[in-house]
Amino acid sequence: MITYADTNEINNITKDLSPLINDLESEFNSLFKRLSNVPTITKEWVGNQATFYFSKTSEDKLVYSTLINELRSFVQELNSESINLDHQIQANNSEK
Repeated sequence: MITYADTNEINNITKDLSPLINDLESEFNSLFKRLSNVPTITKEWVGNQATFYFSKTSEDKLVYSTLINELRSFVQELNSESINLDHQIQANNSEK
C-alpha cells in the first residue's frame, strides 16, 4: 500500500519537460529546413549525390517527429499517472 509519493515533484518535472520538448522540436525543424536547402538554395553541395543524400533527410525527419511525439506522450502519461497515484495515496491514507 502506497502512503506517500512526491507527486508535486513529478508534476514539476513534467512542467519542465514540456518546454524542453518544444525547444527540441524547434531545433530539429531548423536543422531539417537547413538540410533541405543545401542542394537547391544554399548550394553548398550540388549534384546527383547531394540531391540523393538530402532527399533522404525527409525520411529522417519523420523519425525525429516520432521521437518528439513519443516524448510528449511520455510527459502526458507521467502527468496522468501522477494524478492517479495522488488519488490512490489519498484513498490509502483515508483508510487508516
